[in-house]
Amino acid sequence: MNYTEEDILSLQNDPVFNSELETRERDALEKKDIVQLYDVLDTSLLFDDDRSDKINSLYGSILEIALQKLHTKLESEALFDLENEEDHYSLRAIYEYGIEQYSGGQLHEAKELFIMLSILTDNNIFKGAMQIHLISILKDISFDEFVERLVDMEKMNSANESFFILYFYDIANQFLHENSSLIREAIREVKNIKI
Repeated sequence: MNYTEEDILSLQNDPVFNSELETRERDALEKKDIVQLYDVLDTSLLFDDDRSDKINSLYGSILEIALQKLHTKLESEALFDLENEEDHYSLRAIYEYGIEQYSGGQLHEAKELFIMLSILTDNNIFKGAMQIHLISILKDISFDEFVERLVDMEKMNSANESFFILYFYDIANQFLHENSSLIREAIREVKNIKI
């Protein structure tokens, strides 16, 4: 739903709405409901007031839940299912954290996250996209250069995909195939680490 600036300002100053938002947040935290927490976070991000502490706290809680889910999947050798809403939002949190690490130059941390993202789902489109991210990290390509050289922003915008970078120029497939040995080596490295 698209809100006008007036709508957002009205909600921001509505004590009933803010009370309901706090209640939804408490309930979501208590239930460790990542989908509901993202709803509260996305709503809070609409507001232009000083909620940065609240937003950081929400994001921290979301990430903690997602990383716990990642740990559980690794222990049970289970895959994330992108059709499952909870799994989808858990992957979103891990992905956003990976992008944060990548764009911030924390390549070792980003590498580990994108290895996990590329092996813990059987969705081939998602897996391939995460492998393209991973190769870019392994080849020390900056995030900005990755986006400029490989990401098809026109397709991204027309597909209205807001969580994951999944659309690439044709050159990205060649890039993926030419560097597939890097992926195999990185995955082998991680699989040798005990959980």
